[in-house]
Amino acid sequence: MAQTSESSTKHIAKIQTSDREAARKAVAQGVQSAKDKWIEAPLIVEALALELVSVAQVNHSSSMMAAYLRNLADAMEAQASYH
Repeated sequence: MAQTSESSTKHIAKIQTSDREAARKAVAQGVQSAKDKWIEAPLIVEALALELVSVAQVNHSSSMMAAYLRNLADAMEAQASYH
């Protein structure tokens, strides 16, 4: 039974990795499309944030997304202080 559970966990991880790559590629293409239209970076960031909120609300993952975004903001601020 443990082997089946481990196998299932590995299979799910592979699917999530593939889905993550597909999602990132789709978002990157959208961002590039916005850049190609000369949309200012702060407006692209705002649009991305609004979409994140929308996805989090639909999937009832607002708390998890908020924690992730706090960590991301902290990392971005820390990186900015090095430059």
